[in-house]
Amino acid sequence: MSKWLSFLALTLSSLLLVVSCQSQTLDIKNLNRGTGTQIIVIGDSIASGYGVPPEAAFPSVLSRQLGVPIVNQGVSGNTTAMGLNRLQTDVIAGSPWLVIVELGGNDFLQKLPKPETEKNLREIVTSVQESGAIAVLLGIELGIYVDEYKELYERVAQDTKAHLIPQVTKGILDNPRYRQDDIIHPNQAGHQLLATRIAQQLKPLLEKATWPPALLKFQDNIKKP
Repeated sequence: MSKWLSFLALTLSSLLLVVSCQSQTLDIKNLNRGTGTQIIVIGDSIASGYGVPPEAAFPSVLSRQLGVPIVNQGVSGNTTAMGLNRLQTDVIAGSPWLVIVELGGNDFLQKLPKPETEKNLREIVTSVQESGAIAVLLGIELGIYVDEYKELYERVAQDTKAHLIPQVTKGILDNPRYRQDDIIHPNQAGHQLLATRIAQQLKPLLEKATWPPALLKFQDNIKKP
């Protein structure tokens, strides 16, 4: 009897988790607005593909995995403040439908105040949303022994109703198999894994979103295995 009750409890817990995830996905701001013409990544050297060929950087790999065009606006060395400064020209001026934000790593490396990082990320996300686009925030695992930025990314996403993909670099930058010798950049295998993680968590969002006319022809690619 106790085994059956344990199984029932586990099943109910799993069901509640699925329902919760679906509810969170449906609560994303601009999910059904269906405006814009592009999917754009704004980020730093990880997005730009430092140390790997351009086609091996995660935005290019993600584009192939999803079967949708993705514009890569990653710039090596960018902090959140630098990303914010070029947001209007490099992202919003491009009429985005969905924007993937990959920033924060250089703030950590330069030991910038975390409140400043959070403020910048919040402004980036809200500016993206005010333009009518969906904001997807990548939670970069930052810290020597613990993830010092985990709650920061969670707060920004929850407060702004952005879609958070948490700890995307977990097990990549701390694993010699997936990182370059400099320790702070993924190698080609790391970018492949990073793109796969993002694709897995992005697909449910894209399946529920209202696609704009400019990208509608790519919608069926999301449903393919």
